[in-house]
Amino acid sequence: MGRHEIHFWKQEFDTVRKGFGFEYDPSLAVGSFCEPLLKKLGAEDITSIDASGFEGASLVHDFNLPVPETLHNQFDAFLDFGSIEHIFNVAQVVDNIVKLVKPGGQVLIATNANGFPSHGLFQYSPEFFYSVFSERNGFRNTCVFLVNTSRPKLWHLIEQPARLKRRNQLPFASQMSLVVLSTKVSCADKLHVVQSDYDDTWARFDKGNWTRWNPEHISTWKKVLHGVVNPYAYKMASQLALAFEVRQQYRADRILLDPDNVDPARFKRDGSSRAGSEAYGAAAEAH
Repeated sequence: MGRHEIHFWKQEFDTVRKGFGFEYDPSLAVGSFCEPLLKKLGAEDITSIDASGFEGASLVHDFNLPVPETLHNQFDAFLDFGSIEHIFNVAQVVDNIVKLVKPGGQVLIATNANGFPSHGLFQYSPEFFYSVFSERNGFRNTCVFLVNTSRPKLWHLIEQPARLKRRNQLPFASQMSLVVLSTKVSCADKLHVVQSDYDDTWARFDKGNWTRWNPEHISTWKKVLHGVVNPYAYKMASQLALAFEVRQQYRADRILLDPDNVDPARFKRDGSSRAGSEAYGAAAEAH
């Protein structure tokens, strides 16, 4: 989506070129379009789709609108390195992405997570992509990584809230980006997106494993506290306590990966791979 430019420097390429299998040349210079790089990486047929032809995209189409049916299930991979946050009709954008990729194809997205309030129309959460690229919608092995733009050597794997049984809040004030990887395994009749913790709670309630919410269940001590404590002091203390708890939970949950030494696309996220993920984290910490 969009026609991407190359932003890495020759010095950065040189540090990781062993994994590429080819040498640096002028076609990979900063500011060049990415087609030569993608072909060196094995791509054969590359289609760039943009809302305008000003950068020379091979296909002009506004992602606010449905993509033509002739493009459905035609692509082995979909890449977006910074367009999704600039498009207003988010539901249509993700529907287009899902329909463009053929079963067995890969989705790779890099976008803003935090600290870019004036960059685009939106900043995205990990939960958004876990909810979109779900098994219900025909996807598996979805991974969302958080990357500090000032320290991109380590990627933070963000666990899915449904797996943690609570929301995975991120305690960062600095600029952070998201890298999303997912595999399409089937075609869903209709895109259905529900935030995963609600989806999990409602499913358990429907099965009789969750008690209906009732204000009468609020504890007595909390009712008394609300009646005698200064609300402003209470809210300030609660926010400080919550911020501390979020930081502690994040440190306990995070898994660090060094993308120069671990291929994120091969990273397995099923329950049997937890030990392997901890090993990756230990290697990244040591690095």
